[in-house]
Amino acid sequence: MEENPRAATQVDELVETELARLWLRRGERLLLACPPIRAHVGARIGGRRLVPHRPARELPSARATPPRWPLPVAELPAEDWTDDPTLGHWAEADHEDRDAVRLADHLAASHGEARVVVTDRRVAVVCPAEHLAGSDVPPDGGFGTVEQLSPQRLTSLDAPFLGRSVPPRRVIAFGFADGSTLFACDVHAAMKVRRAQDRAHRQR
Repeated sequence: MEENPRAATQVDELVETELARLWLRRGERLLLACPPIRAHVGARIGGRRLVPHRPARELPSARATPPRWPLPVAELPAEDWTDDPTLGHWAEADHEDRDAVRLADHLAASHGEARVVVTDRRVAVVCPAEHLAGSDVPPDGGFGTVEQLSPQRLTSLDAPFLGRSVPPRRVIAFGFADGSTLFACDVHAAMKVRRAQDRAHRQR
């Protein structure tokens, strides 16, 4: 994940441009796009801390080679996950079939290549075609959609500070109707959430 604000701004512009050119449907409007976060995914599901998170369900195979990343800290309390630089996403849910976990499953399985995208029509996890295999590979290249939800499933979008680090880290918090939450580390979390809210407001 990019921690340098200037470099992160350039990545943000590139991510939005690529999605607009290669993934968005005609008339669909982009609200928020996360960059790929090359770090582990963690989760607390039904009170159990799962670090790194591994999908409990079978997913289509991905071509991404498992990375040789350092493992997350074993004894770090779940609420302090942002203090571990090996973690880039976190899911909180009472059961593994919740929306946040379904998205986190693909983020974990892609080994940092997938990313979360919110539009006026869907909340999705997309992955570059070269990292997909089987039926998930789009015929025209670009990005494949490996999971998507209706936008009504997303009930809140926020940018809280988390962890005990000084200064604490900003994250994007995606809150879902089933009570689950997916978090994504992002140095520009506050700006991206505010921009998404402004874009959504302008569309009304």
